[in-house]
Amino acid sequence: MAEIAAEQERYSRAVDAARRHLPEHIAAVHGPLSPEAKAIFQVHEAILADTTFHDKVRDCIAAGQRRAEFCLDQEAASVVATFEAMRDPYFKARSEDIRDMAHNLLGTLSSGDGNIQRPVSPGDVVLSRYLHSSCVFMVHRGGACGFSSESKALASHAAILLKGFAVPSVGAVSGLLEVARDGDRIIVDGDTGVVIVRPSSRTEAESAARERASQSSVAVPRVVPCVTEDGTEIVLRANIENPDQVQLMLRHGLDGIGLLRTEFMIPVDGRVPPEDRQYVLYRRVFAEAADRFVTFRTFDIGADKQFGLTAECTGANPALGLRGIRRHLMAEPAELRAQLRAILRAATGKDFAILLPMVTTKNDIALARRILATVQEELDAEGSELPRRIALGAMIEVPAAAVSVQQILPDVDFISLGTNDLLQYFMAADRDNERVVQYHDPTDPAFLWLLEHVITQAAQAGRAADVSVCGEIASDPRMLPHLLRLGYRSLSISSVAATTVRSVCAKTRTD
Repeated sequence: MAEIAAEQERYSRAVDAARRHLPEHIAAVHGPLSPEAKAIFQVHEAILADTTFHDKVRDCIAAGQRRAEFCLDQEAASVVATFEAMRDPYFKARSEDIRDMAHNLLGTLSSGDGNIQRPVSPGDVVLSRYLHSSCVFMVHRGGACGFSSESKALASHAAILLKGFAVPSVGAVSGLLEVARDGDRIIVDGDTGVVIVRPSSRTEAESAARERASQSSVAVPRVVPCVTEDGTEIVLRANIENPDQVQLMLRHGLDGIGLLRTEFMIPVDGRVPPEDRQYVLYRRVFAEAADRFVTFRTFDIGADKQFGLTAECTGANPALGLRGIRRHLMAEPAELRAQLRAILRAATGKDFAILLPMVTTKNDIALARRILATVQEELDAEGSELPRRIALGAMIEVPAAAVSVQQILPDVDFISLGTNDLLQYFMAADRDNERVVQYHDPTDPAFLWLLEHVITQAAQAGRAADVSVCGEIASDPRMLPHLLRLGYRSLSISSVAATTVRSVCAKTRTD
């Protein structure tokens, strides 16, 4: 009994210590004083104050005479499973907070769980069993030089965010945490998808030489051509998460921004910034883009991108509800008008593009064009100088839109295939759910048929040049040859994938 009481007391001390150090933990992961940090602090504080949870851990220690680490892991796994089974995305997202809290507590109890237990320093390589936002933000803010995970959720938003931060990363490495130990020297080669634990001196030297050569090859801010083996030119543009990544686009020689995800400016409480604040940020993007083409995607809120004030985006199945342009047309038209005003004011005298997410039918485009025309008339009446040319595009991520491309193309200047969502909708497989990751396969014959259908329909309308691919498959070495042979000639990719994409294209014939 004395041993049980001592173990329960050890757990209680760990909970108290975790609560005392919670501000440091949240600041280390999400940055000090940010809206995200404040909101996450409140969530974690509430979880740590949950006496029912801690009582169950103590009861497990007593009933099974188990160590605190085992009982904490068991109870956390049970709660996580309950939340992950919920359909409401807000509650599903709480599972990551519970995991994060449990990892933090485990780190206080012991250092043997194989996840981040100390602050990340520049030059570190971080290994994690899971791929969720807390790991990604800690890696980015700590200046880590590499990241690897056992998680197979390689198309999740956390994985995409990691690529945007330009951190070399490799996922789906089974048994990684059983092989590596804290303090090991590790090489993470994001280009080849290889992780080398305890490399030899020769291997380290060769890796360092490749890295120096790669950096020198992209140092000049000019457009670097992308040409296939048979001489076909491919347009390469960048997917970027925020203005800080514009310089990354330039360093990698990409021909502009094919997709700017404007949600970067929305804090966790969901309060969309006012027009003038947006205007300043969009001006910065144009200024730093060095006169290269910029494509702004309007706010894509809903489904997996939930914010505190977007309750109207929830529902029994939010992924199929009010998200993207649907939210603006059916619930928040003033929000879209404010964003369009800010973008047009920032784009004075320029050519640029606006991309509408979650377009389903021609009617979505007609309604959005009406709002855009109203905004242009307002600004003109106010004496504002207007952009030189606005290209309006539809993001094709709904199967209905993909099937009816010939009906949609006459109403837009271009279309961009958001294949991350298109694939999950087409295959009915959530890209963030590892249990169905085997269905999220872009090489599936049915999905390849859909890709061929889209570009064939566009070509028959004489509009093949107005089609681009902005999803993860655009930089997937397995998929690139398929896309090129089908007839796709414009790709929007993570900047860090540029070297790999050019290399694959150079070895691929389009005939």
